[in-house]
Amino acid sequence: MPVPASPLLVRPLTALDCSALAALFQELPGNLDPRAELERDLTRSWLACDAVSGRPLGFALAWWVVDEMELLALATLPEARRQGVARRLLAELVAAARAAGARRVTLEVARGNTAARALYESAGFVEFNVRKGYYRASAEDALEFSLEL
Repeated sequence: MPVPASPLLVRPLTALDCSALAALFQELPGNLDPRAELERDLTRSWLACDAVSGRPLGFALAWWVVDEMELLALATLPEARRQGVARRLLAELVAAARAAGARRVTLEVARGNTAARALYESAGFVEFNVRKGYYRASAEDALEFSLEL
């Protein structure tokens, strides 16, 4: 059942939010553990919530490394997909990178994740590298993208 269109509130993801997103964390490729990432000094986080109910709808995690923001994960709950949640999270991440003086934002995405690739390309990201067979479980290629700021 799709989430009704309502205003979004974006705030930092906290450890207290993680239990509500546990099923979504299971969908992440590789061995990324958002709970552990939140403890790192270089991690930046965003949580999109329904502004009325406060219900978490999606999150983004990134690393701030010297003068770059590296997107680690951007995910939305299945019922919140195609509602602009990921686009809003990505916009917040890019705005934060700009405000911090980043020169670019980088990310990697599975070749077969066409929805994510379309989102990133529509936001101005450009593919700059292919990591052949990067994802162990599927041997799928990872595409690296960047957005120069």
